[in-house]
Amino acid sequence: MNEPDLLSDLDAEVEPPGPNGKGKTVSERRTRTRNSSLWAAYGDALGWISELTDSKGLSRRTRGRPLDEPMAWKRRIGGRSGVTATLPRGCYSDDTQLRLATSRAIRSDGFDVEAFAKVELPVWLSYGLGGGKSTSAAALHLSQSSSTWWRNRFKGWTRSGGNGAAMRIQPHVWAAPAPERPDSYLLEVVRNAVSTHSHPTGLMGAVLHAQCVAHAMVFGNAPSPDDLREVMAVTEKLPTMMKHDRELNFWRVAFEEEAGDFRKAWSSSVQQTNDAIEFVSTCGASKSGEERYSLIVEGLKLRDPNQRGSGMLTAVAAAALGWCEPEAGAAMRIAANALGTDTDTIATMSGAILGATLETEPPVEVLDAKLVRQDADRLADMATGGDPKNHQYPDLMHWLAPKTRSDALVRDQYGRLVVRGLGRATQQQDERELVSRGFRWRWVRLDFGQTLLIKGREHLQIIDERPQAVSDDRKGTARAQSEASRCDRLSADHPQSAGTSAKESRGPKRPPEPNAQDIQAVVSYVSERIDDDNAIGRALRRVVHKGTMGEVAGFTAALVDLLRESVRERKS
Repeated sequence: MNEPDLLSDLDAEVEPPGPNGKGKTVSERRTRTRNSSLWAAYGDALGWISELTDSKGLSRRTRGRPLDEPMAWKRRIGGRSGVTATLPRGCYSDDTQLRLATSRAIRSDGFDVEAFAKVELPVWLSYGLGGGKSTSAAALHLSQSSSTWWRNRFKGWTRSGGNGAAMRIQPHVWAAPAPERPDSYLLEVVRNAVSTHSHPTGLMGAVLHAQCVAHAMVFGNAPSPDDLREVMAVTEKLPTMMKHDRELNFWRVAFEEEAGDFRKAWSSSVQQTNDAIEFVSTCGASKSGEERYSLIVEGLKLRDPNQRGSGMLTAVAAAALGWCEPEAGAAMRIAANALGTDTDTIATMSGAILGATLETEPPVEVLDAKLVRQDADRLADMATGGDPKNHQYPDLMHWLAPKTRSDALVRDQYGRLVVRGLGRATQQQDERELVSRGFRWRWVRLDFGQTLLIKGREHLQIIDERPQAVSDDRKGTARAQSEASRCDRLSADHPQSAGTSAKESRGPKRPPEPNAQDIQAVVSYVSERIDDDNAIGRALRRVVHKGTMGEVAGFTAALVDLLRESVRERKS
């Protein structure tokens, strides 16, 4: 089968949506998206209380109460050199934080992977509540100006198979105009995932979970074992789907330089996932929900430290939890009380699936519930043809990530608190000082409604950082222009106004430094001067002189595509 036929084949493999799928009103889409988002946050808030503790530790956290709903509790934040903070009722962890970060980076013209990788992830390090080793290492490496989302080669990057990507990718489905078509959102899910998790196990978790959420959004029910088997038939074709994305091909080249053939590794992961699905589909079918889930936990070895955070196994367990207990509140309690497992991530991912099937919200309001609703509404409006307001990020051509975790919180020239990349904030009153070794943790609320416990210096820096001067309501922004995979589409969809040349309206006069800017910026520079041989020569010389071998290969591949497209346009 030739590659261009792949996407049409995928369409044919997806069952046509029922009355609750395609054609839903804006109100119906909002309800599904809201409840999926709220129940995901609720599962996170409940399961985080019991994460990485035993029965004695849980009893201390809950002060002897049963863990049946979110409550205020205490936890050490910032590691050994950190502080012990009282967390308010419904406080969520890194799962929901990174889900909100993903959502902010989804714009009217698609997912701004550059903003997510270069702004959201490095800034998240300063306020993250929890977070796995791979996500933290990836975010730290992305704070370097020379790193790119598709070549984020932090130590151990090809072995990053945890669930840190799977837990945050739901917004791609919530914003998809056609969630019944996997090809309409899966490549964005992969672009998001590989910025932190490149091992097929981690990537599999994101791809599998996204399709589970999509099924619930379209059909109004949780996917059955047979549905998961159909999902895996689509998932198996992912390497071929990825060939249609230029930058994912760059990532694949970088991955294979260190880890070998990706298609072979993906096939192995597909087989392991199918085996896990077959096991959970029949495990303890006649037993109660809690007993059946306990058998699944034991069978998948979800308490084994080497298995506990697996992206693939977490996605399978989250889907299977809905088979064990279809009532969302009870399912969240079962997940949260399965001590020794990744309680918050399984609960949050299961909550995203089950919530999309419900008409009711969780029984307890999570922290920032108003923001969660507003964010869900924005994505639902986007999915149904609206053009809601986008978050304004700093201009990435001039953005430098915070040097340390304590440098994201600053003051502007008027003395107001600012979280770099996210905007102005207001300090919340707290009864005790959270200070350790010269650093202070402050409860702040961003102007758009998110609450953060953020690490900062005792005396904050003063900095003037403004969002990009590009209007929100104009598609084809500087964000999209920086992505090589979108250059062709932008030139077709947004021609220059009469009398204004591309050189006058866009782009730097000299090619950016590869070691100071992302390689995509150099590709964008060339795409705007594709008929100028001198400009192409200068850019190529600079990439060869300053870039790595992988960046040279990536740039060369992009340049060939741009030149061929230019030739086709002249012939037409």
